[in-house]
Amino acid sequence: MINNYKYFLVLSEELNISNAAKRLYISHQCLSKYLKGLEEKYGVIFFERKPKFRLTPAGRIMLDTLRHIELSEKNLESQLEDVRDANSGSIHFGITEGRYPILIPKLVKEFHEIYPKVELIICSTNSLKMQEMVLNNELDLYFAGAHNLVSNKLSYDIAINEHMYIVISDNLLREYFPNDYPECKEVFMRGADLRLFQKVPFVLNKKNFNSRIILNEHLKEIGASLNCINEFIQPDIHHRLCAEDYAACFCLTMYLSGINQLNQLNQLSNYGSHLNVFPILNFNRVNPLALIYNKDKIFPSYTQDMIKVVKRLCNSYSNSFILKG
Repeated sequence: MINNYKYFLVLSEELNISNAAKRLYISHQCLSKYLKGLEEKYGVIFFERKPKFRLTPAGRIMLDTLRHIELSEKNLESQLEDVRDANSGSIHFGITEGRYPILIPKLVKEFHEIYPKVELIICSTNSLKMQEMVLNNELDLYFAGAHNLVSNKLSYDIAINEHMYIVISDNLLREYFPNDYPECKEVFMRGADLRLFQKVPFVLNKKNFNSRIILNEHLKEIGASLNCINEFIQPDIHHRLCAEDYAACFCLTMYLSGINQLNQLNQLSNYGSHLNVFPILNFNRVNPLALIYNKDKIFPSYTQDMIKVVKRLCNSYSNSFILKG
């Protein structure tokens, strides 16, 4: 049973004997025989066949046990790699789509310089999917918000506590603060009171995203509301719409460099408005981003070093906020 435990894992993922057999490169008959022998050995049914193929309670117990065995095997491999002083291997690393273009290019370059023989395999998807992949031993770790973990089997290391800023173009400032422009920019650099921006059009994130949640908490706290004219999940779209004078928006720490680049590009091409970035008055909430992994996971030295690289890169973002209005 132990020798072929991956048969059970793949079958649990596919919930279809034919599809699982194809993934395992064995015959349908061989996999059926394996499952029948396993159920006879333990005297229980692991999969219901009708009305659809699915795990029984006994099957879920077996799945959890085999996942633990799989993790133990990976931990053994990690420890033996360190005993051999191995500098080759692979890391399966997950990251959300928004952070991917910010972090991955620098991470790949710096990590490759340290461990040229270690393959960094990147997966980009949403946080909930990556949680599932870590618990299923498909990812070693991933980088995302630490606020919505759904399993006590997960642990995390905070890499950066992001702050939130308001982003608004010169033209919108001139339009909505005609009597105070441009002097208002100096005032807002000390902290922009969102109660003064309630008539300004905004493009915001979707309501279930953490950045929108913490923003709404602050607005409720100060008794204010914003004029949201559209919602998008892509931060770079927010910034480009700001540069088009369509609306103001908000920005988290790791995206500040993108606004700097957009301002430089607009200045060179003489296209698009200059964007101002202001801290928000009395905004005390942060968005914690973390490296998240199975709490029982043992990492080889090269993965521990990759974690250090990610933290160092994140620290450089947290120390880089100086955006002139």
